[in-house]
Amino acid sequence: MPSAPSAAPHRAVVYVLTLLLLVVAVPAHAQGGDAGVRDALQQAVSRPAPSEVDAAAVATLEFRRDPAVSARVQQETIRALGRTPDQVADLDKVIGSGQMMREFDTILRRYGYDPGNLGDVLAAHLLISWEVVNDRDSRGSPDGQRAVRRQLIGPLAAVPDVAAMSDAAKQAQAERTAYLTMFSALSYQSLKREGDRRALAALAAGVQRSLQDNGVDLRRVTLGDGGLVAR
Repeated sequence: MPSAPSAAPHRAVVYVLTLLLLVVAVPAHAQGGDAGVRDALQQAVSRPAPSEVDAAAVATLEFRRDPAVSARVQQETIRALGRTPDQVADLDKVIGSGQMMREFDTILRRYGYDPGNLGDVLAAHLLISWEVVNDRDSRGSPDGQRAVRRQLIGPLAAVPDVAAMSDAAKQAQAERTAYLTMFSALSYQSLKREGDRRALAALAAGVQRSLQDNGVDLRRVTLGDGGLVAR
């Protein structure tokens, strides 16, 4: 099961989020340079992770969080997903309060990732999406969890449009991706508890489609000590 938060939003909100994931299939890529990001993702899963990652590549993807950017992304996300006043109120409890982002940060640190690095955030999205699509739990492979970031950081930092992003742009994209990742994991956990196989299959297909649009077929990827590698 994905390492998602223990405190989930109201069931009605999870239902709406599940539908949105299925219908919208929001891609998780950096603004600009879409083709370059797709190439970076494909390159990342084409071979096992290197033993180390270049410090300059890590620094290229780092950002310092600005509370004003976080507040803007929070409100954008709530407005985009809330369809009724009750849904908006429930979303505000877990997003506007900062609870969801804090729990996402906790998950990343558990993996050995840095929440202030766009590459690490996208690596976590890739890993948790793989769990949802394949109904697997990556906690059985801690070395594999740590390896995924090493796979992605180098190729992603080499994309010119990504390297040119401002701190604010990197932060905004990282936080949008964080919410998408958490919604996916929360929906998965809720449906898993209820034993709703049909909805789980539909959710997995939606998440699969989102990453496939970015060049990665998660059903053809396995997790091992070298990270997520295409079969």
